[in-house]
Amino acid sequence: MSDNTEGGFEMQAEFLQPWSTFVMKTKLPPQILEKMIKISDEIVENKESVTRWGHELAGQIDDEFLIEPKILERELMAFFSNMCRTYIVQAYCQNSPFKKEEYLKEKWIIEMTSMWIVSQKDNEYNPIHVHDAHLSSVMYLKIPEYLPARKSHNEDGAIVFTNNSSIDKIWGVPSITILPEVGDFYIFPATQVHQVYPFRTPDGKGERRSVSFNVLYSSETEQTRITQEKSNG
Repeated sequence: MSDNTEGGFEMQAEFLQPWSTFVMKTKLPPQILEKMIKISDEIVENKESVTRWGHELAGQIDDEFLIEPKILERELMAFFSNMCRTYIVQAYCQNSPFKKEEYLKEKWIIEMTSMWIVSQKDNEYNPIHVHDAHLSSVMYLKIPEYLPARKSHNEDGAIVFTNNSSIDKIWGVPSITILPEVGDFYIFPATQVHQVYPFRTPDGKGERRSVSFNVLYSSETEQTRITQEKSNG
């Protein structure tokens, strides 16, 4: 960081924030986006013969479908696993900033436990909820043209992330409201509270399509320790 130009100082700074979680936002590479759209198209178009997943989810949404991880190509699984590892390393480095080298060298093992499509239509919504896992994600594949919200302070079709760690009225806020775009990809703690607003479209037939997955993770160090304890037990 370069600062204090009047005094001519060149300074380095770290910003320490171990007391809060974060949401990681990025964009799907075009080839990953294209493959996920193709996979979801095939499932949505054959919805009478695929596994519905709504009974496992909080959404007040008719069309929510399971994606079996085994159908994902190796490239897709590698991409999602690597993005989760990026989140994990960043989170551990944020929580314990003076042990970064240890976390950067660690081998992180990712297990995708479920993946599903949310094919949200007009007036459907996802109430405030959390997931049962370590990490969760959402990626956006299709966004319709929305009618304007009835109230200017609302964002129809938005996702809202809420956190209770912000008690500072100057330097922090307890929630963030995001209008997603096609290709947006978010990773966040499974216990991160979030919700999705309903929307309306001009013909009443719009589709806001997203895909989410849940992940469990562990470190190679932890797994080695568990194995040793079992063998010594």
